[in-house]
Amino acid sequence: MKRERAVAREVVPEAEFRSYYGRPVIKPPIWHEPHMPTYLYLGGVSGVSSSMAVMARLTGRTRLDRTARVAAAAGAALGAGLLSAELGRPERFLNMFRVFKLTSPMSVGSWILAAHGGLSAAALAGDLTGILPAAGDAALLATAVTGPLTATYTAVLVADTAVPAWHEAYRELPFLFAGS
Repeated sequence: MKRERAVAREVVPEAEFRSYYGRPVIKPPIWHEPHMPTYLYLGGVSGVSSSMAVMARLTGRTRLDRTARVAAAAGAALGAGLLSAELGRPERFLNMFRVFKLTSPMSVGSWILAAHGGLSAAALAGDLTGILPAAGDAALLATAVTGPLTATYTAVLVADTAVPAWHEAYRELPFLFAGS
């Protein structure tokens, strides 16, 4: 009996969560719905579609090639529009192109999105119009590089936040985004 009381006194009391002046420890992300979630989704669709278009082109599946090119170009264009809307003013998106900063996921992501969007549009234009089809195919092959980057860079962007669950998953998030 004495031993049980001694053990009971040694136990640390139950912790009670309190923060400075009752405020949240971190601020919740301020995203506008449906802009940001749709932008993240379309980036993945566009990136994977361009990779699919490359594989379809290399294996002679012309119908799948064209469909994937359309999805890649549309996803990139709509995604850029949604990102501009999320930022509040279109010039904020354009300001991202003043500098290329490797330490900023937003800067790198903007350049990736611009490159991928331009290449996807060129690949689609070459296929639909028949004008400079070799240039369209070259642009399509270039999307073999920008497509996977577009599909996964948003994971890096999300992981570079103050939300602990997202920040701690920075190694796994790109694979999760690419796989989903």
